[in-house]
Parts: sequence; structure tokens; C-alpha cells
Amino acid sequence: MTTNPSLSLRRRPDLTRLIRAGSGAQYLGLIIALVVVSVALSLLSPYFLRPANLLNIGAAISFTGIVAAITTAVLISGGLDLSISAVMAFSGCVVAVSLSAGLPWWLAIGLAMLSGLVIGAVNGGLISYVGINPFVVTVGTQFLVRGLAFLVTAGVVIPVSDPVVRFLGQGRIFGVPFSLLLMAVAFVVAGFLLRSTVWGRHWYAIGGSPEGRMARLAGIPVRRRTFQLYVLSAVFSAVAGAVVAGYTTVGDANALTGLELSILAGVILGGTALTGGRGTVIGTVFGVILIGVINNGIQLLNLGVAAQFIFLGGILLIAVVFDQIKTRRQTR
Repeated sequence: MTTNPSLSLRRRPDLTRLIRAGSGAQYLGLIIALVVVSVALSLLSPYFLRPANLLNIGAAISFTGIVAAITTAVLISGGLDLSISAVMAFSGCVVAVSLSAGLPWWLAIGLAMLSGLVIGAVNGGLISYVGINPFVVTVGTQFLVRGLAFLVTAGVVIPVSDPVVRFLGQGRIFGVPFSLLLMAVAFVVAGFLLRSTVWGRHWYAIGGSPEGRMARLAGIPVRRRTFQLYVLSAVFSAVAGAVVAGYTTVGDANALTGLELSILAGVILGGTALTGGRGTVIGTVFGVILIGVINNGIQLLNLGVAAQFIFLGGILLIAVVFDQIKTRRQTR
């Protein structure tokens, strides 16, 4: 008995259509959640809807959004980078120490970005060409880079007084936080790379096949693309670290500990699959904003640090559960 190939193809579900439909439902769910949370907080706190508070939310999520933009691409490729918050802290320390040594702002920021490039090259080289698991590599570099941050600062918080660096984190253009504009640029760049370049198509293909085997058979330079992505991840993190230094006006080796979990939560909540091959920067934008709004509400209501940890852990578990449910439905 023979099977008509054309009939078989007609019966096969359109995976692209299913993914797009799933993304649309994800966006709708995030928008509804954002509206519900915003309405609840506006009723519970008279300060929530004030323009000054909304702009503060934008400034507070800007540096996490910058990193979340490129982390979306990392997860889409099937990778993982847990060193991002350590790179951010180290970058801020490099900026602060460089300025305190009398270097101009542009060189201080340039050195911070160069440090990110080197760290990304180490991550990318070990993962792509040596073949070590991304989790192991980036956890290792997380501790290593955090240690370097303590080394360059001698464990002391270094003040940042340069007006240009402070403008990165605190400045405003027509009332809009400059850091929020930088976040928008980061999402535009990441979205362009994912949707309109060969690099982006390759990252989707690498994440969509087990260990990139099918992508490699298709002639995609898996190792080179993976290496490039981890370099970009660290450079974006270094830029965000410079923004944090301007926002907090200090370089602090202890800063941002555990922030990588909040960033990952925003990306996963936005619909990017932990298993790779699926995700969009638009979803990440909604995820980052939702987490930022809830964190702001926790602070306005004085619920304490315990509530922030409980919320972050809960949102991570919920996001992972929904990701698994979506993955199973689309692979049936």
C-alpha cells in the first residue's frame, strides 16, 4: 500500500503557523497580565500611575532590557549565558576604576566594552570549539569575572562622578530616560539580527535541531555563529554595566548578583523556548516590562525583599511550565 506524498504533506500541521499562533496567544496573555497588574497597583497605590513613577520604571528596567534583548537570541540558539550579571558588574567597575585613574569617559567605556568582548570570546571559544556545556562554562566565568571585579576595585565601592557616564544612566531626552532609549536600540538591533540577517536565521536553525546537528548538515557554520553570539552577549552586558554605573553612580563588585535569573525570567516569560528554536524580541519586551512593573509595585507597597524573591521564583516556575506545555503541543 502506497501513500500519496502530497496528501501526507497536506495533513501535516503547519509548524510555522502554529508557532505564530502560539506567540500571538503569548503576547495577548502578557498584555492582559500587564493590564491587570497595572490596574491593581493603581488601586493599591496612588503613586503608581504618576508620570514620574512610570519613567522610573522605564529607567529601572533599561539595563536588564539591554541584556534581555541579546539573551533572547542566546536562548533561541539553544544556548545559555549565566555570566551576564557578573559581566555587567565587572564592566561598571572597569568604568569606575578607569575614571578614577583620570582616563576620559570614552576610553573608560571603551575598556569596559573591550573587557566584555574578551569575556565573550572566552565563553564562545570554550563552548563552540572545545565543546564544553554552556551552563558549566558560563557558571565558571560568572565566578571568575565576579572575582576580577573584586580584584580591580580592591573590594571597595568606587564613585562615578563623570557627567557623561552619569547621563547614560540618569540623563533624559525630552523627558524620556536616555537609558530607556538605549534599551530600545538594543531590542531593535537584536530584532534586526534575528529577523533580517543570515546570522539570525542560522541561530534559529541551530536551536531548532538537537545539538545543531541538522544545522551543521545544512552547511551552517555552527561553531562560528555560536562563538559570535556569546561575544555579542558579553558586549551587550558590558554596555548595560556602563549604564548601571551611571545609574547608581558607583562601580560595585557586589552589584547585580542574581540579576541573570530576572533577565532569564523576562525572556522565558516572553515566549522564548528554553530548548531553543523559538522566540521573539517583542515577547521579551513584554516580559521585561511585566517583571519591572511588578517589582515596582512590590517596592511601592513596601512588601520587602522576601516578596521579590518569592515573585521571581514563582514567575520562573510558571514561565518554564508554560514553555514545556507549548513545546509539547507544537511537537504533537
